[in-house]
Amino acid sequence: MQHRTWVVGECWRCDRIGVPVLWLGPVQTDLGTGPFQACEPCILRLEAKVYAYAEQRDTA
Repeated sequence: MQHRTWVVGECWRCDRIGVPVLWLGPVQTDLGTGPFQACEPCILRLEAKVYAYAEQRDTA
């Protein structure tokens, strides 16, 4: 597993500022690209969604 470094910044999911966040990857829109980063509670919610998505795909 790749080691990721937590930094203090803004969560792009819940908009909290000054919290530990991880860079999750780039996000792209018609206006450009930005660094998608999220705090631990938001990452846990995203992981739950990814898990549910993978489970649904496996049963299809």
